[in-house]
Amino acid sequence: MTLTRKTIARWGILGFLFGGLFPAIGWVVAMSGTDAGVSGAHSEQPVLWIVDLAPLVLALAAMWIGFEHAKLSIALADTDRKVRERTAELRDSNQRLERLISSKDQFLATVSHELRTPLTVVSGFAQELVDEQSDVSGPEALELLAIIAEQSRELGFIIEDLLVAARADVGVVAISKEETDVVEELRMVIAGCVCSREDRASFELDLNSAVADVDPTRLRQILRNLMTNAIRYGGSNRRVETRSTDDAVTIRVCDDGTGIPEENRERMFEPYQSSGAAEGVRDSVGLGLTVSRKLARLMGGDLTYSYENENSIFELTFPHVAARTSEQFANSATH
Repeated sequence: MTLTRKTIARWGILGFLFGGLFPAIGWVVAMSGTDAGVSGAHSEQPVLWIVDLAPLVLALAAMWIGFEHAKLSIALADTDRKVRERTAELRDSNQRLERLISSKDQFLATVSHELRTPLTVVSGFAQELVDEQSDVSGPEALELLAIIAEQSRELGFIIEDLLVAARADVGVVAISKEETDVVEELRMVIAGCVCSREDRASFELDLNSAVADVDPTRLRQILRNLMTNAIRYGGSNRRVETRSTDDAVTIRVCDDGTGIPEENRERMFEPYQSSGAAEGVRDSVGLGLTVSRKLARLMGGDLTYSYENENSIFELTFPHVAARTSEQFANSATH
């Protein structure tokens, strides 16, 4: 029982007691005959017995009205609370919708730029090579071909992220897990990472043997996104670590950049978010981290972010394949 109902009940009971006191005294006096006037009046006018009950009836009516008023007050207060909560939820939903619309508008502008840039390079340099009047020498032609190949790979990576993001929304991302040498896949990513030779060489490697049950193609996609993110937005000192325990395989991509504010650490895994926009770094499509976390979770792992000892750390974890090492895995693959 609420405080309001308790208060009304207390006063209702007191009113009932005092309201019943008057007719009780009148009945006692009338029945005992100690007061001839009272006894005579009740004998001559029996309706006085009913009149004596009037205070009691009024007390009961007041108590009932009080209870109904309390119920109505409680109902109104509960309705008002629900209206305020619903209004706050709608306000939050509208703000999220506005942010999403703004992010998608930014995403469309960014992705058009990200796709157009490599396409322009590829088509322009290709046209230069096929132009009959071009005086491009042999070494220059090889350099142009290398640029075309690099830009084509970058374009392919962007499209792959877009496709995964679209397929993940409808639950049709293809995952084909197998026992995979994590270190070997990581070295392949480093060798083919879309960045300069200096950027690839800037990663300090601390690699320990590890085998995980993952899709190697999707694993490379995640690692490529994490390393590209470190190059684009992180500090100049970068490190990749692999660790293996009885329970899990852990891959950490670290850099000494300024880090992500704590309030944005989960939001940056949402679609169309770009961690570098606020730092004056050129925008990316904003799907790399989203796609990477989705793929990691589809393979039974996870991707998290933390900031420790002035280092940004993206940690990728997968279930460990028991009693196997990468050396044993490599030996078994050759038989």
